[in-house]
Amino acid sequence: MVFFHDAWAIFELLDKRSHIYSSRPRMVMLGDSRNATHRDQPVLPYGDIWRHHRRLTHNVVGSQAVRAHRPIQDNEIKVLLRDLLQQPEHFVKAIERYSVSVVSCVGFGRRVSKMDDIVAQMALKFMEGVDLAIPGQFLMESLPLHLQLPRLVYPLASRTLENNRKMTRFFTSLSQEAATSSTASQQSFSASLIKEYEKGKLTDEEIAFLTGNLIGGGVDTTSSTTISLVFAMCAFRDVQQKAYAEIATVVGDDPMPDWSDEENLPYCRALVSECLRWRTATILGGIPHAPIQDDVYEGYTIPKGTWIAGNIPERFLGDRRPFPNIKGHSAFGWGRRHTGKEETLDIFAFTESENIRPEAFCARFIPRGEAHPGVILQEATKAREYLKDLDEETNVQMPSFD
Repeated sequence: MVFFHDAWAIFELLDKRSHIYSSRPRMVMLGDSRNATHRDQPVLPYGDIWRHHRRLTHNVVGSQAVRAHRPIQDNEIKVLLRDLLQQPEHFVKAIERYSVSVVSCVGFGRRVSKMDDIVAQMALKFMEGVDLAIPGQFLMESLPLHLQLPRLVYPLASRTLENNRKMTRFFTSLSQEAATSSTASQQSFSASLIKEYEKGKLTDEEIAFLTGNLIGGGVDTTSSTTISLVFAMCAFRDVQQKAYAEIATVVGDDPMPDWSDEENLPYCRALVSECLRWRTATILGGIPHAPIQDDVYEGYTIPKGTWIAGNIPERFLGDRRPFPNIKGHSAFGWGRRHTGKEETLDIFAFTESENIRPEAFCARFIPRGEAHPGVILQEATKAREYLKDLDEETNVQMPSFD
């Protein structure tokens, strides 16, 4: 495995040479053990199937498509603010509910009103599985023969495969239900995938992996980053005060900021970028890349299939070169494997997982003025009225996992 600690070097390989470095290495735990290597987009080798999946996903999370989801985001944020006002001690669950609900609206045309919703529960279960992507975490990764051992001898392999089958059936059923519902949006991701299935261009398993990745990836990345931002605002009060001052100056007496204010809030935009750089949501920038052929970089030969990871760099003191990514960070990956979802300090302890978020901490959420609680509640009431058409129960049952 090759680690690059220089943003310019990794940009040269994974972006400029993306035609070579857009594949994946063999991943026993994340791919083979789940029978997912040739079905699941994150671990798919670079090729026609991956491009097909990428195109389908880009249709719902690409920069243009995301703008169509902004009304849902806006109104779910207003519901989130109400939850933070009324039950600030449960802010983590409130943020998770918001994240799940937005991607559920996009994926299945139905929102999530509480964390015991079946989609929310499955999203949390999905998040538990991301540790399979951590290199060196499991013996099976180094000794793939463990995949062939009987369950009594090595239960992890068969348990992982069976749990994945249950999750596949769940997301397939949920997608079919959403696509045939008379009330769910026919513009949902599931509806578009079912159309591809009817044309013979997708299998049941591929539909399950695509919708599952949308839910799991969107939820954990969004919620972890938001929770890290809350943590940062608690730790760095001076930054919080500057951000608030900018919002107060730009928004003024308007009820709440909206998307039209974004370009006039440079400090807040920089704050979000810095949070993504400071506490990126994934270890080592996500799943490693692999070249599809032997390559040479500055005299070093990189064999075909080598694991290539870009360690998320900290500040480059004394380096005057412009950062290769115009956003100032590479939290969403590099090159053609860039996730496309960004549009939707050692003294701190963070969880040891593929997706990183702070350990449990306390935070207070205090309105800045006497009129603000009333505005929050009023806007939340309007938001619920807007979102009511997305309120729908599901008949799909939550499976039990080993």
